Amino acid sequence: MASIEVVGLGKAYKKYPSPWARLAEWLDPRGRPRHRLHWVLEEVSFAVRPGEAVGIVGLNGAGKSTLLKVIAGVAEPTRGAVRLQGRVAALLELGLGFHPEFTGRQNALLAGQLLGLPAAQVRELLPQIEAFAEIGEYFDEPVRVYSSGMQVRLAFAVATAVRPEVLIVDEALSVGDAYFQHKSFDRILEFRAQGTTLLFVSHDKAAILRLCDRAILL
Repeated sequence: MASIEVVGLGKAYKKYPSPWARLAEWLDPRGRPRHRLHWVLEEVSFAVRPGEAVGIVGLNGAGKSTLLKVIAGVAEPTRGAVRLQGRVAALLELGLGFHPEFTGRQNALLAGQLLGLPAAQVRELLPQIEAFAEIGEYFDEPVRVYSSGMQVRLAFAVATAVRPEVLIVDEALSVGDAYFQHKSFDRILEFRAQGTTLLFVSHDKAAILRLCDRAILL
């Protein structure tokens, strides 16, 4: 069963007073620290049950996106642990993992494999991905010429080409146009009805109310 458990999670980044301090720390054979830790998340614990949809809300800088990155495995926690069960698809930073010089088709093929799908299956899914993204001839153009909305379309189409057991969504959908937002929400609602576990970050109260069973305030 697909579920998420976060236990005592903390994430800190090193802050140096100057670039020279970073270099001095790296060269110092004694390993004497010359940084201080800036904590973005501290002692975060919660669980998401199989098939549940949970929203993450909070002010800018509260650590919402950082939390999703740690849960998705993009960033390492400084403290605590994340336990994930099920096949995970994550929509985080816009275009994360896309190669700007590769076409949309090439990036879709690579991204699908990074999600754990066999190359042959991704090739079979490419017409479906192309149709859902609705970016026309740009599907065979380099991603560097895409608008932010087109990148969202492609990323969402790839991540949801096969129903994930766990879907993690940052505010990427807010960049797309209203038509595609509606289309994406419909697909997420369809997945929810089929049992997908959802973790969703948004400043859109209506979207949280529509998609989620409950919300966590950071």
